[in-house]
Formats: sequence, structure tokens, C-alpha cells
Amino acid sequence: MDRDEIERQEFPAARRGYDAAAVHEHLRRVADEFEALAARPRTASLAEGTSSQVRAIIEAAESSAQRLRDDAGREAGEHVERVGAAAKDLLAKIERAQAELDALLGGLRSSAERLSDSLDELRGDVATLGPAPTPAPAEPAEPAAEPAASAPAANGARSGDEAGARLVALNMALEGAPREETASYLGEHYELPDLEALLDDVYTSAGK
Repeated sequence: MDRDEIERQEFPAARRGYDAAAVHEHLRRVADEFEALAARPRTASLAEGTSSQVRAIIEAAESSAQRLRDDAGREAGEHVERVGAAAKDLLAKIERAQAELDALLGGLRSSAERLSDSLDELRGDVATLGPAPTPAPAEPAEPAAEPAASAPAANGARSGDEAGARLVALNMALEGAPREETASYLGEHYELPDLEALLDDVYTSAGK
């Protein structure tokens, strides 16, 4: 319905009816109101407003989710970088420790080889000496004016050469003779002030 239809509406005439001029004036006012109402901006419906709010909420949620994903990705990348740097530092420390250990082992091997060569040379020197000869029985001393202490029996005489006894003990130790056997041999053939101390030094030097 438009303005013309409202204003040109005709009514049948009747006796004692409404004043035609008043009716037309009323219709003009209605037409004015109708026209003003049609020109007024249309107010958005509740459904449209609600839809806009929901859309805004969804967009905000999607934006927040994207920021969270970006932050998580950035933090994950930083964590991987930190772990990688720590791993590289640890590997560098392990390599330095390995290098130091290799150098130490190399020095120990060299020292062990030199010590082995020295022991082999010492064994060769001792082997050329052989066991110390048993000294000849001492001849009876001429009787003195005053009585003298009796000399040991000829078949039981022992040498007092401590250096010779030490060489014999070292040779026996390097050949693998037990300490007791070496002690028995030295006690039988040598007169030593401290047999046990000599054996301690010899067997310690031989690494026994």
C-alpha cells in the first residue's frame, strides 16, 4: 500500500455519515505517518544482532587461537634451539675429556714400555752375573798369644758381601723364585745384618 492508495480511498455516501473533509484530512495524516515510517531506517532484528555478536565472538576466538599457536610454535622453536646448544656444549666437553684421556693413556703406555725395557735390560745384566760363587773355606788362623774366638767351620762359612747377595736375590726374584726360597738360599750362603729388609727392597723393585 502506498500514499496514493490511502489518500484516494473512496467511501460510499450515506445519510448522516462522517464529514468527507474530515475523513480526507485523517487519511492524509495516516499517509504522512506511513510515509515517515517507511523512510525511517530499518532497525536490525534481534536475530541479526545476535548473529553479529556470535560472529564477532568466533572471530575473536579464532584470532586468540592463532596467537596461541604462534606463541607455542615460537616457544617450541626456542626450546629446541636451547636443547641443541646444550647438546653441542656437552659434546664439546666430552671430546675435550676424551682428548685428555687419550693423552694420559699415551703417556702411561710410553712409561710402561720404557719400564719394561729397563727391566729386560736389568734381567740381562743380572743373568750375566749368575749366582755369586761360594767363598772358599777360610784357613785356620795362627794361634795367638791370647785365646781367640773360634772361627766358623770350614764347610759352614758364609760370605758377608751384601751387594753380591742383593744381586743374587734380585736374579732369583726376576726368575720367579718365591721369597721363602730366596731367603733360604741367602741365609745358607750369606751373613747379612738384615735379611728381611734386603728381601723387601729386592722384591719391591722386581714388582713381586
